[in-house]
Amino acid sequence: MDAIYQDQILMLAKSARASVSLETFTHHATLMNPTCGDQVEIRLLLNEGKIEKASTVVRGCALCEAGAGLFLTLSQGRLPKEITDLRQDFKDWLSDGDAAKPALGMEKFEPVRAIRNRHKCVTLAFEAGGKALTQTE
Repeated sequence: MDAIYQDQILMLAKSARASVSLETFTHHATLMNPTCGDQVEIRLLLNEGKIEKASTVVRGCALCEAGAGLFLTLSQGRLPKEITDLRQDFKDWLSDGDAAKPALGMEKFEPVRAIRNRHKCVTLAFEAGGKALTQTE
């Protein structure tokens, strides 16, 4: 079990904890994982159709924080459709043992692939980001 808390994952978790919540944003969502109680709040500022800034507040495990850290890393400068695609790619890769490794840092979560009950922890920020993009403030 300790393998899932490798240094790369812990660094992503640290970056999520360091996120300063945006005061000005155009999109927002909060999601909770009812299984374990993890909660992720995502705030996005879109400018000219792209994500200019993102912030997250996580109340959960290190894996949930790390997933949020990866979301923050990948979301900057992306179109909403790209976030939707990344979310699906990440979920597919985690659950499919034969899937090729995705690019963009998701491979850091290789140790989590075998632990299905932790997949939601890792993808919760991507789900919240996707939900935020369907709503406006």
